[in-house]
Amino acid sequence: MLGKLIKYDMKSMSRAFIPMWILAPVVAMMLSFSIRGTIAWANSSAIGNMISVGNGLLMAIMVLLFVAAIIGLFVMTVMFVIQRFWNGLLKEEGYLMFTLPVKTWELIVSKALTATLVSSISIAVGVFSGVILAVLSTEEVVRTMAMWWEYVFSSIIKVGPMFWLNVVLSILLMILGTASNIYHTYAAMALGHLFQGHKVAGACVSYIVISVVFSIVGSIANAILSLFLPDDWMHYMISSSYSMVGRLGMIYLLYLLLCSTIQLIIYHVITERILSTRLNLE
Repeated sequence: MLGKLIKYDMKSMSRAFIPMWILAPVVAMMLSFSIRGTIAWANSSAIGNMISVGNGLLMAIMVLLFVAAIIGLFVMTVMFVIQRFWNGLLKEEGYLMFTLPVKTWELIVSKALTATLVSSISIAVGVFSGVILAVLSTEEVVRTMAMWWEYVFSSIIKVGPMFWLNVVLSILLMILGTASNIYHTYAAMALGHLFQGHKVAGACVSYIVISVVFSIVGSIANAILSLFLPDDWMHYMISSSYSMVGRLGMIYLLYLLLCSTIQLIIYHVITERILSTRLNLE
């Protein structure tokens, strides 16, 4: 049944997001060609300078379209995360959802998995659009990126397989961090639902309070962790071998993954308990 819930959420999501996921890279490509054309005509002749003025106007329009596409994608993602949970479980639609033969945690997990997937794809599309814009705009950017990649590739050889392990852990951390932030929002909305007559304000206050609490706890945890590190651990990392730096990086990534996992579990428990025992759709 969980799979059917995810399929339902994904189907409702795809109609709105797929056009935006396609639009952002296309606009980035058109903008990069506009920038390249403006630079080329400006360096050619007097007539080219006149043409470049027209290209400049076109480029300004493309910049506005690109910014609007990226902002629109970000806003749509945030609104999707909030509305699918608020309207789907805490408003009138919740009457239907809670009559389904599924457990409360399945309803929450289906919303969270779909929101995490949508958010991850939107972030990837935004980054991909930025890369397209950078690579296709000017040759100087391409040469700079080639030099940067040469340096990164040489570092990969020195670090060895530990580098790829850290890359995988970093990707997992970004995905888990996204899921944790989504669950943070869900927990805040569930707590805000307890504020009769002031649910939106209660959700906003709950979000801030949760952020402050976890920030304090995180600071304490980092202070405890620092007790187990060398006194001058930053200098130690710089002066150590590449393999040692890779191992220390892996340990820190695992620590961050553990923190994100704990936060996610706490958020899920808060949300599930409120929706199971304190939910009032009236």
